[in-house]
Amino acid sequence: MIENMTVTQLLAAFVGLYMIAAGIGFLRDSNAYAKMLREFRDDTALGFTTGAFVLALGAGMVAVHNDWTGPLAIVVSVIAWWTLIKGFCLLAIRDRFLRVADAIAIENGALLGILIIVLGAALLAAGVVGGERGGRP
Repeated sequence: MIENMTVTQLLAAFVGLYMIAAGIGFLRDSNAYAKMLREFRDDTALGFTTGAFVLALGAGMVAVHNDWTGPLAIVVSVIAWWTLIKGFCLLAIRDRFLRVADAIAIENGALLGILIIVLGAALLAAGVVGGERGGRP
C-alpha cells in the first residue's frame, strides 16, 4: 500500500498522524500548550534545538514537496513552508514568535486537542485514501 502512495499522500498521512498524536496529548493534559509556551520562553537551549530541528524538517519537506497542483498538494505544501518558516522564527525571533503564539492561543486545551485531532484525521484519511491523484509520484 505505502509503495503506491505519492509523496503528497505520504506527507499528508504522516503529518495527520503527528497531529492526531499531538491532539491526544493535549486532551490528556489540557494545560500542555500553555506549559510548552512557558518552557520555550524560559529555556534557550530547548528553543534553539527545537528551532534547528523544525527548520531542517521544513527544509526537507519543501525540498521533496513544493507542489501546488491540487487541493491536497497545496495543503501539504503550505504545511511544509509553514514548518520551514516556523523553524526560522524559533531560531531568529523566538520571543516575538512566542508572543504571537500567546496572543492566538486557545485557552481550552481540550478544544485545541479536538480541533487538532479532527484536522489530523482529515489529513491522514486524505493521504491514505488519496482522493486526488495529484501530487508528486
